[in-house]
Amino acid sequence: MRALTKYDDLDELLIEEHVALPAERPADRALVRLNMISSVDGGSAVDGVSGGLGNRDDHAVFAALRDQADFVLVGLSTVVAEQYGPPAQDDLQILVVAPTPDVSGNPSLFETGRATFVLGEAAPPTPSGVPDMRVGKGTSVDLAGLVRELRGQVVMLEGGPSLAGVMVSLGLVDEFFHTAAPMVVAGESARITHGPAADAHAWGLMHGFCDDAGYLFLRYARDGSAR
Repeated sequence: MRALTKYDDLDELLIEEHVALPAERPADRALVRLNMISSVDGGSAVDGVSGGLGNRDDHAVFAALRDQADFVLVGLSTVVAEQYGPPAQDDLQILVVAPTPDVSGNPSLFETGRATFVLGEAAPPTPSGVPDMRVGKGTSVDLAGLVRELRGQVVMLEGGPSLAGVMVSLGLVDEFFHTAAPMVVAGESARITHGPAADAHAWGLMHGFCDDAGYLFLRYARDGSAR
């Protein structure tokens, strides 16, 4: 590991190495990469949003991960709280997991056509012009069925904590990119994943570095050996 000192070509190469796609991927479903940030005391948000935790290097890693992805997967509550906009990457689609296709919390995103609702088969119809995917009976989304349907693709999971926790508990997350921000925020902020208990075996630390502001960037693989 080494400290980042400034944005030069070497730093860009380091970030490229950090986010490089693994040589081996699941054969029967999508490769799912979870990206989350927390304070060093475990807080996932400042004033209710994660954006208050990040810095330029965190934004660069985030953008580099999106460059490698075919889809972004995120819960509707996060799309609303963080006021998501369309991705900078022209061919990248945001998949929004929701119980109902409610666009009222972020209408400008859904008007772009860059966000697709992921719904259960019994969920209400989506508004005109808003695409959807139906995966799972009733109003609940079958997340395992979703990643099987996206087999061969790279999915960047961006939360929120409830969706991330369920995906981890189901064994559907292959890699975890964690940024630890050098802040101690206390408060009532939730953990970056929460929900059903997951398999507690150790993940492999595959890559990591620290920047000159004290942000720690770690990459873990669920079935990887530490290196």
